[in-house]
Amino acid sequence: MTPAAGEEEGGARQALAFIIKAGSVPLFSGKASLWVEALRDGDPLDSARLLEFSARFSRQDSIGKAVFMPLLDYRAIFERVGNSRMASILDSARSENLCAALLFLEDAGPPRGPETLGNPPDPITEQMSLGHKKTAVRGLRSPLLERLLKDPDERVVREALRNPRLRESEVVAIASRRPCPEEVFYLLAASPGWIARPAVERAVLFNPYAPVRLATLLLVCQPSQVLLEVINDNGLHPSVRDGAREILAWT
Repeated sequence: MTPAAGEEEGGARQALAFIIKAGSVPLFSGKASLWVEALRDGDPLDSARLLEFSARFSRQDSIGKAVFMPLLDYRAIFERVGNSRMASILDSARSENLCAALLFLEDAGPPRGPETLGNPPDPITEQMSLGHKKTAVRGLRSPLLERLLKDPDERVVREALRNPRLRESEVVAIASRRPCPEEVFYLLAASPGWIARPAVERAVLFNPYAPVRLATLLLVCQPSQVLLEVINDNGLHPSVRDGAREILAWT
């Protein structure tokens, strides 16, 4: 075995050990904290290789996917690790052309959402204060709650996603809005109970207003048929479609 091959095998063992450890942690937040620790404290190249291994492994294993999912909330990860540190990991990933890691590390630019008008203001909810809206959207099911679920203000959406009475179909409707502020998608990425659901994932993936990096990361764990759909959807950002082609080539 060459030194390079031995180093690669050792890195894979370390990455697998991390996945096993993180997979034993029940909470999404706990897994996210382990990612922050690994990215912040490890060698930048080792961190880049860990990201590479995790992304590819997540396509093969349910535990691998569960460990990978906290990376969808990449804004929080970057903030906790620090931009300088993440830049060093990015440089390392580029130096070894770690394509899977680069899906997480690189910013592909703004989404491609077309210039369209949103729904007209609701004459009832428009008269409510923000505080009243936030309280009502956390409450019991009612006609008012259903109206507030269409409110475009991300501060209202944040409270809605915390409501245990929310239905999957309603979250899918939120993720499918066009136009839709980017912040709404970041709120979904930080909601593990919703973002891991296939219907919600799909709604985000096929929304041209979704952040490009988030959509691309969601592709990592999608079945080949969904990747082919993305590749053939001319309404999506070119980087999302290119990401689908690249991920499809892993299998």
